[in-house]
Amino acid sequence: MSLTKTSLKGAFWLGLLRFCIKAFSLLKITIVARILTPHDFGLFGMIIIPYGFLEVATEPGMNQALIQTKKDPKKYLTSAWLTFAIRGLVISLILFFSAPVISHFYRSDLTQAIKLIAIAPFIKGLVNPAIILFRKHLQFEKEFWYKALASIIESLSTIILAIKLKTMLALPLGVVIGALAALLLSFLMAKLHLVKASWQRVKELYRYGRWVTLGTLTAYLNDQGDDLIVSKILGAQSLGLYQTAYKISNLPTTQGASLVYQIVFPIFSSIQNNLKRLQRGVVKSLTLTFFLSLAFGAAIYLIAPIFTRFVLGAKWLPMIPALNILIIFGVARPLISVGAALFDAIGQPQMATTANIIKLTVLLILIFPFTYQWGIIGTAWAVVISQLLVYPWFITKLIKVFK
Repeated sequence: MSLTKTSLKGAFWLGLLRFCIKAFSLLKITIVARILTPHDFGLFGMIIIPYGFLEVATEPGMNQALIQTKKDPKKYLTSAWLTFAIRGLVISLILFFSAPVISHFYRSDLTQAIKLIAIAPFIKGLVNPAIILFRKHLQFEKEFWYKALASIIESLSTIILAIKLKTMLALPLGVVIGALAALLLSFLMAKLHLVKASWQRVKELYRYGRWVTLGTLTAYLNDQGDDLIVSKILGAQSLGLYQTAYKISNLPTTQGASLVYQIVFPIFSSIQNNLKRLQRGVVKSLTLTFFLSLAFGAAIYLIAPIFTRFVLGAKWLPMIPALNILIIFGVARPLISVGAALFDAIGQPQMATTANIIKLTVLLILIFPFTYQWGIIGTAWAVVISQLLVYPWFITKLIKVFK
C-alpha cells in the first residue's frame, strides 16, 4: 500500500477514534458540568496533576521503541510487560501513601479520592502489551475498537456515577472503571506473546525510550505546569474554569496533534531511510494539518460562547476570555507533532525533547507574573507565547534533516 493510501486509512480510523472519544468526552463534560460545580472539577484536577506527573516521570518510552525497532517486537513484549506492571504498582503505592501530603499541599480533603484513583495505574500496568502491535503493523481498525470501547465505557460510567452520587468521587471512579475496561479488552482483542523476560531486552528498549521519557516529562510539565500554578495560586474554582476552557478550546486541535503523531510516526518509521519520501510526507502532513487546525480553531471560537451559556450554564461563563486565547495554542500545537513524529522516526527523539525544554523554560519565566497579574487570562497568554517561541528553533532543525 502506498504512503498516501496508508495515511488516508490511518487518518480515517484514528480520526474516527478521536471523534468517538471526544464526542463521548463532550457528552460527559456537558452532563457532569450540570451536576457538579467548577470547584468540584478543580478538586479533581488537583488529583490528576500528581497522578499524571507520576505516570510521565516513570514513562519508559517502550511503546515508541517497539514501534521504531526493526527487530521482531514479539521477543520484547514479555520484558516490556514486566516493566509496565512494576511501574504501575510503584505509581499506585506512591499515590496511596502520599494522599495526605497532597491534601495538605492543596489544603483540601482529597485523601479518599486520591486513594481511589491510585487503583487505576496498577490496573493499567497489567494491560496486554501486544496491543502496541496494532500501531506497529498499521492495524488502525483494531486500535480504533480497542481505544474507543474503553473510552466510551469510562465516559458513560462517569455520567452514571455522577447522576447517582452527585459528588466529585464520580470522576476518579470513572477513571478506575476505564482502566478495568482497557485491561479486559486488551486480552480479548490481542494475543499475548509470552517469551522469557530479559533484562538485556529491557535495556535495549530503554536506550531509545529514555529520550521519550524525558520528552514526555517535559511535555507534561508544559501541558500541566499551568494547571499546577493555577491550582496553587488561584484555587480550585479557577482551576475548574481554566481546565474546562483548555479542554473546549483545544478539543479538536490537541486531539488532532495526537492523531497526526499516531498516523505519521509509524509511517515515517517505515520509510526512515528514504529522505525524498520522508520530505514529501512531511510537507503534505504540515500543509493538511495547518488548514485543518485553523478551521477547527475558527469553529470553536464561534461556537464556544453559545455552547457555554446554553449547555454548561452561566456558572461557566467566566472561562470564555481564557478559552479564546487558548484557541491560538490549539491551532499551533498539531504542527509541532508532525516534526516530532519525524524526529522520533529517524531515531532523534532528543529533538522533540529539546523543543519541550525550550518551551518549558519560557513558560516558567512568564507564568508566575502573568497569573498573578491577570488570573487565568494571564496563564493562557503564557501558554500561547511559550508555544510560539519554539517555532524558529524547531523549523531550523526540521530543515536540516533534509539537507
